[in-house]
Amino acid sequence: MPDLKDVEKKICKMLDMGDEDLLAEMERSFQLSDERHQRISDTLEEMMQEVDRLISRIDEIEDESLEDEALESSTR
Repeated sequence: MPDLKDVEKKICKMLDMGDEDLLAEMERSFQLSDERHQRISDTLEEMMQEVDRLISRIDEIEDESLEDEALESSTR
């Protein structure tokens, strides 16, 4: 995260730009923002898939445990 002085310098630089340069800078900034958003979205999707896999595995373990308990109680 940029600090206050970096942000201030960037704003001053942008205020001194001509229209074409400012437009190009804004387009570049939007492109970088879109790329960051896509990376975050991809990472979140991967994390959600991993959580789903873990939940499924927990369910399997619980089912196996219940089956083991049922077998043990039926053999007594």
